[in-house]
Amino acid sequence: MAHRTLRLSISPQEVPDVRRVIDFDGRSTLAGVHAQIAAVYGLDASQLHAFFTSGRYWDKQTAYMDPRAEGRATDRTLLFRLNLSVGQSVAYLLNFAKEQQFVVTVVAITDVAQPLTAPLLVEIVGAAPELTALSEAASNLDAEAPEADPPELAELVQLAEAFLNAEDELDALEEEPEAGAAQMAPLRRAGGEAALALLSAVAGDSKLFFKLDDWLLERSLSVRLLDLPLQLANASEFELGIAAARALVFVDRELVQGDLAIVLAKAGRSEEALAQLASNLDQAEDAALVEAKAGETHRALGDLPAAEAYFRRSLTEAKTNADRLQALIRVASCLIDQGREAEAGELLKQARQLETQSQQPAKPTEVGRNDPCPCGSGKKYKKCHG
Repeated sequence: MAHRTLRLSISPQEVPDVRRVIDFDGRSTLAGVHAQIAAVYGLDASQLHAFFTSGRYWDKQTAYMDPRAEGRATDRTLLFRLNLSVGQSVAYLLNFAKEQQFVVTVVAITDVAQPLTAPLLVEIVGAAPELTALSEAASNLDAEAPEADPPELAELVQLAEAFLNAEDELDALEEEPEAGAAQMAPLRRAGGEAALALLSAVAGDSKLFFKLDDWLLERSLSVRLLDLPLQLANASEFELGIAAARALVFVDRELVQGDLAIVLAKAGRSEEALAQLASNLDQAEDAALVEAKAGETHRALGDLPAAEAYFRRSLTEAKTNADRLQALIRVASCLIDQGREAEAGELLKQARQLETQSQQPAKPTEVGRNDPCPCGSGKKYKKCHG
């Protein structure tokens, strides 16, 4: 399974030459991005914050707000669901009274085999305005004394850590060449059971869950939980995988219900898998995602022509280059399974070309000095990024 990583460059609106570049896992929340921006710039993360994906501050149509404010909450918004593209700028606002403004630019979007376990600061350029010893503060983030768990999260943190510790042990075992399935099976089962205990305690309370996820940001709780149903199915822990998927629907409905259909198919429960698949298609909002999951479901059922058809529909529905790349790879893989290597080769050639294009920076457009700045600030170009 591929995991998406987004490289974001964050600059103060008034000082565009200063920047901090951070890699985020695609399933990081916008609240997590806020926390990292505050950390690397030495800001007060307790202040209200907001993101505007149009790049225009206070644009209500594209606003994602601090959970304490009205609107789409940043702690429930995952990066990969925003369909961001390379070169796109997002406006970030901290402190609604003083309005500390930043420009967040998508530098790169890549698909990797393993998820990024924590945000990674990859570049520091320029001294932050009105802040001192920034580099020292950023390098010492991990050395600070750990805060006590909030009282309302204390029990949940213990349950979450039981799951995360099992996952850490599994990750360590996978690095050992001699480790076999027999060694990993008990840990995988223990992790699944710990996850179910945690999800039972959360009881579908999304606000509480995302607060916990934000508190445990560096351990990527939501990312690892969302990966769990398919991991359990691949380890033949089908009942645990089905139970985990059903308990996770409130976190990301379309993604998890798509995985539920796949797990049911892998478990040999074809009628239930097809019924779940039909329901998913009827309720689809992210067509590219739902069609791709339908293809994986039919693949697990052994119906390769149907899988190919859904994968091709996912390719048609793809809105970003990253989604198109993954869709091309799925179709090509399905063709190889059917012995159609020549056709697969052509699609993989397209995929390589698309990947090369995605890695190239967008060409700048000509902007007059008196034109509005493309960053969306509302200022003239000559007084902003000119």
